Amino acid sequence: MTDTVKFLNASFDRMSPKEAVEALMVRLLARKGGRIYYGNAHTMVTASNNQVLAKVLQEKDLLLADGAGVRWGSALLGTPLVHNLNGTDLVPALCKAGAAKNLSLYLLGAKPGIAEEAAIKLTEKYPGLVIAGTQDGYFSQEETPQVLDSIRAAQPHILLVGMGVPRQEFWIHQYASQLPGITCMGVGGLFDFLSERIPRAPLWVRQHSMEWLWRLTVEPRRLWRRYIIGNCIFIGLVLTYAIGNLSEGSTIAGETHH
Repeated sequence: MTDTVKFLNASFDRMSPKEAVEALMVRLLARKGGRIYYGNAHTMVTASNNQVLAKVLQEKDLLLADGAGVRWGSALLGTPLVHNLNGTDLVPALCKAGAAKNLSLYLLGAKPGIAEEAAIKLTEKYPGLVIAGTQDGYFSQEETPQVLDSIRAAQPHILLVGMGVPRQEFWIHQYASQLPGITCMGVGGLFDFLSERIPRAPLWVRQHSMEWLWRLTVEPRRLWRRYIIGNCIFIGLVLTYAIGNLSEGSTIAGETHH
């Protein structure tokens, strides 16, 4: 069973990984199209300072809980997003389920060459999966119409957009309506992991909700602000939200809609 949970002024779709894969497969094979985003601590901190991103997240088709921070914060507020639905796990699970149905993907984003490497790894691991096309994220605004033409011609079931927060969300929000029948999903640095350019945390690290610390260790210069400063800001947001609920005479439970 899935429902919608309000957390830090965003409406998350709460479901298990199995439910998420099933829901996505129905959407993709029916060619419903739409906008799918992941919300993690970094996303919520960015949205707290960027009203455009906050509005984009509200106008989603699905918003999935990504990471230990969101699960911790939502549990503290009494609306637990129990499952970690990060794209690094969910997209491979989707590829595995879709390989038998010739699911087609288009990979858009990352530095030149990385999307192609990720595509090769995916087709090696999931025979039957179709890569409809790839395109790095280093194209100009003037080249965007050509990129959109390429995606429309390829007609993938899903477009994976790996441009980082908030650029990928803005791009999807602006152009998804020009890609009928194609579901657009923002996936951050997924292609770096799929291509194996950046090593994934060992399973035991992920099981203990410490993948953020692994990533910080692997890429300290790039990620220290996000994980050290950003996580402190996120904790402050959650506590402020909780205090605000209490001061309004509400329970700390927040809202859950079935």
